[in-house]
Amino acid sequence: MEKASIIGLPLALTSIVGCLMLEGGHLSSLVGGPAALIVLGGAFGATLVNIPFEESMRALKEAKKVFLGSHMDFEGLIEQIVRLAGIARKDGLLALEKERENITDPLLKEAMKFAVDGLDPNLVAQILDARVSHKIHLNANCAKFWKQMGAYAPTVAIVGAVLGLIHVMENLDNPDMIGPGIAVAFIATVYGVTVSNVIFLPMGGKLDIIYEHETIYFDMIMLGVRDIQMGTSPSIISSRLMALLDQEAKEEDAPA
Repeated sequence: MEKASIIGLPLALTSIVGCLMLEGGHLSSLVGGPAALIVLGGAFGATLVNIPFEESMRALKEAKKVFLGSHMDFEGLIEQIVRLAGIARKDGLLALEKERENITDPLLKEAMKFAVDGLDPNLVAQILDARVSHKIHLNANCAKFWKQMGAYAPTVAIVGAVLGLIHVMENLDNPDMIGPGIAVAFIATVYGVTVSNVIFLPMGGKLDIIYEHETIYFDMIMLGVRDIQMGTSPSIISSRLMALLDQEAKEEDAPA
């Protein structure tokens, strides 16, 4: 579970609603079906125009990672690669054929197949790099989808507010409707700014961070497989992979 997201989103929404109620407002004043439809429907539609349909659907599925995380086991990956390196060093690459059945990561499993088949290490590296580059491209578009939703929502909200004000102007002969009408018109603005800055943009940012971690994970696989093919000592492989992991930790701890 991604604890920061699970804590952060309710905290942000509760703070906003709590402030409204402390100022004497009512939760019912934020209820506006048409405003929500304009903001969410408009932002989603505009984003679909911007991002291809298949990648948009993938972005919707990837949203769960914001709250569940991506479950990458870096230490487990290092242990598995080091173990495979030990087997290959002792019994040869062909001995890894039986071990492939126990590999759950699809990229590592495919890479081991290439290694067992005797493909040149440089060719294997090129194939894996192409696979990873495609994955990174898809990931970037998933994060971009939510960032675009966050960018469009406030603008569409302004459209909703203007439409509401037009309706108010059409009823100027009825003073009792002016105040409530203006309040309803600005609900769209509240919705747009809130979902943009509390939900959509933070989701895009969180996915960026998760995908950066996944890229390190893929780099570890590519480096480990190449070292296995080259017959590198398991202890050296372990040190090289741990260095990648340590570098990632240092970048996370570095001040912005």
